[in-house]
Amino acid sequence: MKAPRILLAGTLAALLPIAGAFAQSAPPAQPDPATQPAQQGATFESLDTDSDGRISKQEASVNSSVTEQFSRYDKNGNGFIEKEEVSSSNTAPPAKPGQ
Repeated sequence: MKAPRILLAGTLAALLPIAGAFAQSAPPAQPDPATQPAQQGATFESLDTDSDGRISKQEASVNSSVTEQFSRYDKNGNGFIEKEEVSSSNTAPPAKPGQ
């Protein structure tokens, strides 16, 4: 009976370094919700997938909210949303009714 216990203890002792290596390895990267495109919280950078400094209609299509408001953000009408256009849209005070 002692032989199986010793064998088991030896096997566990031999496997401990492997278990330690697994414990130290980085877990699979989980997407950071702050940087991932979300229906309401998409960032300019997350939508600008080709990093050209502007969002095309195709890039905007992954977010229904941005797609619906594309023309509102595309102030100069060139078919792209540029960072300056988003900044001015987000900082401009809302228009008062009747103006």
